[in-house]
Amino acid sequence: MVCEAAYSVIGKKLTGALDPKRITSLINLWGFVLSTPLGLYAAWGFDFAAVDWNTWWLLLFYALAACMWTVWLWMTGLKVVPAAQGGIFAVLLPMSTALVGMLVLGKSFSGWQLLAFGMALASVLLATLPTRAALRAGQRSSSGQK
Repeated sequence: MVCEAAYSVIGKKLTGALDPKRITSLINLWGFVLSTPLGLYAAWGFDFAAVDWNTWWLLLFYALAACMWTVWLWMTGLKVVPAAQGGIFAVLLPMSTALVGMLVLGKSFSGWQLLAFGMALASVLLATLPTRAALRAGQRSSSGQK
């Protein structure tokens, strides 16, 4: 979660100076540079012909979805949302992972997990609710417009 929080704060800082598409390109370029040495080492003895075409298409879709579209959407959102508020939604990442594990992979679901999910969702709700000051300001501006 510390990495996700840093990702949100750094992303917010970058969106002030760069376009979300450029940020996405830079993030993927750095990922490519950092992973290439170990990737080449792993590819040295790998039989690429043994992988069927459906798996290659799934890999391509995953690469586009996880590395391109979601990063671009996140950076586009951070451009207009405060980093503190956007960072709160990082709590949904482990929740979605756990849900996929339970729904798709058949992993078990305990009462403790239900409690943790409830607390996480409550924290998102509480963090995104408007403050009393914002509600009062909204009431003043709407009554002044009538």
